[in-house]
Amino acid sequence: MHIDRFEEYLETILYLIRKNQSPAKTKQISEELNVSPPSVTEMIKKLHSSGLVEYTPYQGVELTKKGTDQAIKIKRKHQVLETFLVDVLDFDRKEAHKEACELEHAVSDAVLEKIYEFLGCPEYCPDGNPINIDKNNIVQEEKFVPLDEMEEGSSGRVARVTLPRETKERLISLGILTGEDIKVRRKQKQGCISVIAVGSEIALGRDIAKKIFIAPKGRNA
Repeated sequence: MHIDRFEEYLETILYLIRKNQSPAKTKQISEELNVSPPSVTEMIKKLHSSGLVEYTPYQGVELTKKGTDQAIKIKRKHQVLETFLVDVLDFDRKEAHKEACELEHAVSDAVLEKIYEFLGCPEYCPDGNPINIDKNNIVQEEKFVPLDEMEEGSSGRVARVTLPRETKERLISLGILTGEDIKVRRKQKQGCISVIAVGSEIALGRDIAKKIFIAPKGRNA
């Protein structure tokens, strides 16, 4: 069994379990990885033999403790590499994701930690989710929402901005930066979103707002 394929399955199963809050179905795994259902079934048997998953017919696949630990480790590796590609090498987010999928199977743990330190130990990856393991392998469960999906009157904390460096700098000058509070004042039909940041009202286009991720605080009157 190729290690890279083996790791890809574990990461995909982890993703589906978290996304659906239920065991991963073989059909879902097949669709995510673009492989045939018989191939998925064969791999699940191998993962089960290795003590990494449990499979219940008609219910789906669950990760064992051993499988979860390995899947989380692979996920973290992907997140760190994707962050490096976007923040340092200026890759487009979609391309960075694709390249990270290739690199994550080849980079050693030692090299990964050096990259993580070089990045300044970032908390978030380019999709706005936390790089979700601390040194004790604790998963952070905080959820982030793209600014363009927030409702009028809702507020939160800016968690991550996945835009080019020049755009980030312009937003920072307006008061939209990681850790600062932000409130959605109104959403216009043409897609423009007006927000309140550091006491000022700022109008943002949807293409910008969808790449600003918020940790929601709730709805304010």
